[in-house]
Amino acid sequence: MEIDRQVAWMLFWSLVGTVISFWVGYEILKSAIKNGINASKLGDRQKLLQPAPPPVAPAGYRWVLVKDDKSGPDIRPER
Repeated sequence: MEIDRQVAWMLFWSLVGTVISFWVGYEILKSAIKNGINASKLGDRQKLLQPAPPPVAPAGYRWVLVKDDKSGPDIRPER
């Protein structure tokens, strides 16, 4: 009878220890993944959603749209 009681207590404490170990492991793994995502800048969605600033022209120049009239050779295959 006494051995059965001791086995029951050992099983109970083993189960409690296993649950606590899995919970601690889960929390450690969760925070490691979260820190890894934040360190890789994948988690910073606000910066990803902001448009890039327009390019700045060098000093003394300005950006203009110019039509390119150069037409290259016709490279389509003959039919």
